[in-house]
Parts: sequence; structure tokens; C-alpha cells
Amino acid sequence: MRRSPHQRPGVRGAADRPRREGAVSLAPPTYYTRSMKIALVETHAMPGMWKYDLGLARELERLGGRVTIFSAACFPRGEEPQGGVWRGFPDLRAQPNLVAKGLRYLAATVRMVAAVRRGGFDVVHWQHFNVLPPLEALTAQAFGPLRRRLVLTVHDINTWEAVKAGSPGMLRRTYGAAARLIVHHEANAPELARCFDLPADRIRVVPHGSYDGFRTTPVDRGAARRLLGIPAGAPLVLFFGEIRREKNLDGLVRAMAAVRERVPDARLLAAGRLRHLDPAVITAEIDRLDLRGAVDFRPVFVEDAQVDAYFAAADVVALPYRGITQSGVVFQAMTAGRPVVATDTGALGHTVRESGCGRVVPAGDDQALADALADLLADPARAAEYGERGRAAAAGAFSWERCARETWAVYEEVRRA
Repeated sequence: MRRSPHQRPGVRGAADRPRREGAVSLAPPTYYTRSMKIALVETHAMPGMWKYDLGLARELERLGGRVTIFSAACFPRGEEPQGGVWRGFPDLRAQPNLVAKGLRYLAATVRMVAAVRRGGFDVVHWQHFNVLPPLEALTAQAFGPLRRRLVLTVHDINTWEAVKAGSPGMLRRTYGAAARLIVHHEANAPELARCFDLPADRIRVVPHGSYDGFRTTPVDRGAARRLLGIPAGAPLVLFFGEIRREKNLDGLVRAMAAVRERVPDARLLAAGRLRHLDPAVITAEIDRLDLRGAVDFRPVFVEDAQVDAYFAAADVVALPYRGITQSGVVFQAMTAGRPVVATDTGALGHTVRESGCGRVVPAGDDQALADALADLLADPARAAEYGERGRAAAAGAFSWERCARETWAVYEEVRRA
């Protein structure tokens, strides 16, 4: 059998059967023994995660699965899997009171677990983020006997800086409740096992899927810039997504001062909702470096209808993170054919190098970040080459067809156990 390219010795890959990367199977392969009823749980409806959920669900259903998504009230309506979408969790972003959040989340958890138990599911697959560690630990325990069929995808191995207090023990309970744990790259597997004293033979590697298939009306660079109010000819760096301390936007602002020494008309567009971060941290750095005219700081949630325009407008996408497990932004950039400059943290640097979609620099090195950004802004042909490599990887190595097959193999393991 052939080892998955994301597999390393000691960590089993999810699927070892030969396949043609990027192909779409319209019928289940013969080695899938029967249909499977799948509960796909993502309790917070994190920004962008509905595309992840639907991308995976679509391909699982091509393999013979019947998927029901259990998510929050803000999960978009429209295209749904065969089993529909249960929207019983509250939209936590719309509830500022922490006590009210916790009570509503607990009530929804009870209803969700009851619905899953009544549903007769073969597998429960939880897309897990460390947002509310105490409540997530309770959720894991609430699955009760279902835990022997619980698969948990670990999107963030450790908690964000703002919610670290007391979380390691809670995360150990959450991770320990699952029959199998999925991470998105082989680089994440030993970290997960080491940090939480977990057996490596319960951890599987399945890549993160791209956003192929979720592009809205095609937007060219000029139209996107007009829509967003960006000067047509300015070399543009994009920072996109939820803004937290770990994502190091302040470091990117400092790097932009150095970028402009080589590319004087370069601009930075930073867009995304703030989370546990005072905007003054960013605006103070912009003012200190006299970059008011060069940095367009938009600390707001970007609606799905506008996401493609942001990437179409960009010349380079920056991911200057101090620490992260993996990032959906790099797959969004690949899908859009935009080159990236990313720091070497978690699986991020590995993903960029393996796909050939851009440059990797050491985390925390503002000058290296500035040099890589300036290099790509000054060399559009090289930037376009990186972008095309990323687009090819989005359709092939990170296709949802591949991700679903490898996920299905994990499901088969827990169903047989």
C-alpha cells in the first residue's frame, strides 16, 4: 500500500489506497462496504467553516454517506447535505454576555446530543476549535457511549492566548474522549500527542480542503479594487481573517514600513473581526510609523459575498502568525491563485513549501517578512508563478475529494472497532 504524502513514520495516514489526485468519483468505490450515516458537528459556526463543512459533506455523500450538519443559527441557508442542517446552537458572536453565552451553549449541547443519539448515526465527527474549553470539555463527556464512534478534528491544538487559563486539563479531557483525532498535517500529529500525552496510534492525518467549488461570481483585480475602494495600480498586501494577538498584525505593520523602502507605493489591506485584541494596539503602530496612508485597517467581519473580492484585489497574501496550528486563509489564497508569504509555525510553513504557493519566513522576524513581501511585489512574474502552483494544489492535493476519502477511512476504523 502507498503511504499518504502527509504521513510520517509512527503516525498512520487515513487512506493508503491508490487514487488519482484531484479526480472526482461520481460513485462510491467498491471497497466502501455500505452506506454510512454521519453527524458532522461544528458548534460555533466559525467564520468560513460552513464552506469546510459543506465541502466535506458533499464528497462524503458521493462516497455513500448521508450527512447531517449540527451547527449554529448563523449557518447559511441554501445548499444543504441530504441529512439537512440542525441550527440549534446560538450565534455566540451576537451574544456579548459571557454568562448568557455559556447557558445558551449548554442548553444547545443537551439538545444536540439528544438529537444525535436519536439519529442512529454510525459516526459522529466533531470539528473542534478551542473557543470555550470548559464547555467543550463538557460537550465531549456528554456524548457518553457515542464516544466510541467519535472522530474529532483538531483545528487548533492549543488555545488562543486570551483563553489559556486552566485550559490544558480541559483540552486533555476533550481530546481523550474521542476514538480518533484528525490533524491537518503530519507536523501537527507529534505536537498533539506530546502536549496532551495522547497515544499516537489514535491520531490520523487528513489534509485541510481548499475552497474550490465555493467561488462566487468571478471578480477580476480591477473590479475588486473598485468595489473595495483600493487604488488600481498600488501593489497590495492582504491580511485577512479574524484578528487575534497570535496572528501578529502589528508585526506585519512594522514590516510594511520596511517594504515601502523598496516598494514606495505598497499598501496593506487588513480586514477581519477583532477577537480579544484592542484595536489601539494596531492603530498605535500605524501612527508611530506614519503609515496612515499606506495601511487600510478594517476591523470588521467580512461577509461571504465579499470574500472573493478581497483576494482578487490582492497581489500577495500575508500570514505573519506567531503561532497557529493551520490556517484556512492559506487555502483561500491558493484557491484564488494568490501567492502567500507565511511564517514557519505549526503546519503553515510546511503547507506553503509543499504546495509551492509562496515564501516561508521565520516567525517573529519582521525584516525577513518585509524582504519576502517586497521581493514578490517587485517581481509580478514570480508572484504569478507561486499563485498558479497554489491554484493547482487547491484542485489536487487539497481537493475535497481527497479529504473525504481519507476521512471516510477514519470513519471505517471507528465503525469496525
